[in-house]
Amino acid sequence: MESFLPQRAVNRRSLLAGAAAACGSLAMPGVATAATTPDRLPGCADMWRWVESMVCFGPRFTGSPAHRGWIDYLDRTLGSFGLTVQRFPTPLKYWNATAWALTVTDVRGDRHDIPVAYYWPYSGSTPPGGVTGQLIDTGAGLGSADLTGKIVLADRPLTKINVGDLAPLVLAAKPATLLTDAAHEDYSRVYALNQYTPDPVTAKQRGALGVISILPLTAADANGQFSPHQQPHGGVPGLQLDRAQGARLRELTKQGPVTATVTLTADTDDHATIDYLAAKLPGNGSRKGAVLVMTHTDGQNAIEENGAAAVLAMAQHYTRLPRSQRDRDIHFVFSPAHMTASDAGVHPEVWLRQNPDISGQLVAAVVPEHLGTMNWTNGGGTGPWLPDGQRELLILGVGNSDSLTRLVIDELRASDLDRTVVAGPHGDLYGEATGPYLFGIPTVTAISGPNYLLQVAPDSGLHKLDPELAHSQTRLLTAITTKLLQAA
Repeated sequence: MESFLPQRAVNRRSLLAGAAAACGSLAMPGVATAATTPDRLPGCADMWRWVESMVCFGPRFTGSPAHRGWIDYLDRTLGSFGLTVQRFPTPLKYWNATAWALTVTDVRGDRHDIPVAYYWPYSGSTPPGGVTGQLIDTGAGLGSADLTGKIVLADRPLTKINVGDLAPLVLAAKPATLLTDAAHEDYSRVYALNQYTPDPVTAKQRGALGVISILPLTAADANGQFSPHQQPHGGVPGLQLDRAQGARLRELTKQGPVTATVTLTADTDDHATIDYLAAKLPGNGSRKGAVLVMTHTDGQNAIEENGAAAVLAMAQHYTRLPRSQRDRDIHFVFSPAHMTASDAGVHPEVWLRQNPDISGQLVAAVVPEHLGTMNWTNGGGTGPWLPDGQRELLILGVGNSDSLTRLVIDELRASDLDRTVVAGPHGDLYGEATGPYLFGIPTVTAISGPNYLLQVAPDSGLHKLDPELAHSQTRLLTAITTKLLQAA
């Protein structure tokens, strides 16, 4: 059997540079399929009730009352399984928008209330009366003009990619012809927009009073887009418009000077805290080390982050198993600051470094995110998003272990899932799995990335999810985890 020693990180830069060279290998037991006991995994209805309970709190913006309520719920639920939960308070630079608006006055002195699609998360805030300045259209980016005292109007360009463009990262696919069949399928995503253009921080440095970005989306699709979700703090206040309102505003500027008032008020606390949750389920000690099962607790809708329901299902599954069937310890961890910049909250790679009693035991990590999503497309960028009847592409991202990669490929082939790829790292891994991956831990994540991933919507996007699909994806991760508990 191959020996397995996780690589430990010094810092983000060194890990990114050395991840490929530092990959470990994990020896898998010689059995063809996972030994998961189907009747011990909570059923689809039970798991879906947890998703519904989550969205009942409303959007769980990082550090908000709704977010804290959901963390308390998870704490109680884990405790109901017989687990002892530890809470780890971590620093948080709290920012939560409370009101936003845009009004402009045209060259004739007429006032216009412009519908705002959403605010720019974590940008600056204003007094209740807003800030007022002359509107300057910089096209794409901030341009080279003097921005002092101005309100910037600029595009947020959409990065156009197709599913076939993912091919260099893909190690396996199911069906095997997926990348060929879907090569020209649009995979352009809102969260993949040029994230910080026009950058509120740079705009502030250049003297601007605010920024207004134009999303290349219809009103229905632009509304509620909580993007970019990891914007560094310290910029000017920012608002976002759909493409029709952006065109309307540009037409007004062609007629002469336009004055704009941007209003964005927010509750802030630079010295807040938010809790990680961690619960250890002891194994029988026949194998060294422990497996981490982790996701995050903050999110805007039923997609971000329904991985919590999967972790609860897996936790209940393994607490139902006799200890004799758990060869390793399992650490169930919920991180609270995914939707923040790294300088505003404690991301998992930092938390792991700060808690060596946990991280020092870990031989592998399993991270579920964004499960059960269905594919919605906008016809190549011209129309509104509509369902096309297909499942959203699921990525099984794997890093830091060739043996883990082989295991994931084998378990995918044995599963009932389709439209799924196994993919290697792209500098980081994917989503919250980046944390343990950067720390050097062999990591697998199941993650999808639909267009509506970050959208704050009236029903939280529940109608865009398939509960049975989410349950099947959780069952796959449970099968993989069971193998990791057995691995030499």
